[in-house]
Amino acid sequence: MFNLYQSLNKKDESDGQRGRESEVTGHDRFCQHRSGHSSSRRRRRAVNRRTQSATELNARAMMSARGSLRRGRSVSTEDDESEDDKGHQLANKLDNLAKLLFSRVSAARGYKDQGDIKNGRYTALNHGSKAGEDGVEYVEMEKRSRDRALSICRDYIEKTPRFALIKQLSNIGSRVDKYWFMVRDTSLKTDRLLTLVPLNRNCPLSVCPSTKDILNNLFLALQHPYICPVFTVDFVEYEDQTYIVLVQPINQGSLKDLIYSIERNCWNEDWSHKYASRGKGLTLPQVQRMGRQILEALIFLKERGFPTVTHLHSGNVVIQNGVARLAGLENTLLGFTSRIHPIVTSRLTQSSSIDIICFGHMLFEMCAGYELCTFRPSATQLSDIEIYPQVIRFLELIFAESDNHFASIEELLIHDLFRNIDLREMRCAAVTVFRPTLTPSIMSLLDGIKRQDAGKSWHKTRSISDVHLTRRF
Repeated sequence: MFNLYQSLNKKDESDGQRGRESEVTGHDRFCQHRSGHSSSRRRRRAVNRRTQSATELNARAMMSARGSLRRGRSVSTEDDESEDDKGHQLANKLDNLAKLLFSRVSAARGYKDQGDIKNGRYTALNHGSKAGEDGVEYVEMEKRSRDRALSICRDYIEKTPRFALIKQLSNIGSRVDKYWFMVRDTSLKTDRLLTLVPLNRNCPLSVCPSTKDILNNLFLALQHPYICPVFTVDFVEYEDQTYIVLVQPINQGSLKDLIYSIERNCWNEDWSHKYASRGKGLTLPQVQRMGRQILEALIFLKERGFPTVTHLHSGNVVIQNGVARLAGLENTLLGFTSRIHPIVTSRLTQSSSIDIICFGHMLFEMCAGYELCTFRPSATQLSDIEIYPQVIRFLELIFAESDNHFASIEELLIHDLFRNIDLREMRCAAVTVFRPTLTPSIMSLLDGIKRQDAGKSWHKTRSISDVHLTRRF
């Protein structure tokens, strides 16, 4: 019985030891579990690896091994010495060749450096200093031109007591010779946007008081929910140069700002900084609603006898309370060319379709978030707007020409893309807005501009045909 209890106690002690060991190990996934009987594992006996002494070996075998060892050592030593000699000779030859090449290159460089020193020119430093000088010169020219524009604006404000100058704005647009100012209309107690730009030689208008009155009456008659108004048009003479002054409302943001997600308080930042990165584009309902509003403005201008709008792009469409309003109409009357003019006219022989191509470019930018740099979008560019299948079909209609004939504004207006669009601003407008009274002087001015535009397109068509005839014969 005593032996039985003794065996049971030994078993309990062993079980308790295993339990304590498992508690210490725990259940951490990074900890390896140890077995409880590891301590009771028997150790292997050490193997007897006693080395035999030399007396236990065969004497003859020992002598033969020593002889072969000596012979092998001598042969290998001789081989190593011969290989070392060959390697040393090869290294000497390479070293001499490298020294020769280095001396020739150094001599050539020294001769060139001496020639440069004698001639007084250092090419790398010269390019760097020239680039720095060009940058400094550009900054100085920009500052002088802005100071000159500020002086002109101050002279105009002094002669016009209705406005008070607040500050000069940054380069909001891409035109390098156009300047923007924020002024205060003292009669209405509100802020306005004043722009100043010099007239060029291509201006079809004669600068006189009657022309100024006609332009003011024209913009007064072109009041429309989807056209940005122009309150004042005036001419300024400054040092034998004629400038045109326009006063417009301040609309905090354009369609381009909306495409590139520019915040409303950043509308007056520099143009080159705002659109440096790619935009996100607009949603399909936004594209449909604003596209329809712009088409309504274009059809209104066409029915009133206004010349073809050649400056239609996202920067000339202002957004006011979610409504797109066409701006920049004065550029068509003054003979200016837009930044995208060379692209949109690269395959046109008449100016009557420029507004259609410009509208297609603007519609693509509204969806893709970047400008179209070619006349028509390629397959790769259309793949960027594949989520707008209706817009892709519409762009195919715009850029599908047959005998240099493109779709008209009326055809675009009845397209399925712009159907069932709620134009609530049109319902709230007065009836007299859609039937403005244009005086004979206004109609005469517009007809003269259209005749001049037709003459330009005829010269372009004739020059292109002459080129084809020259190549053919």
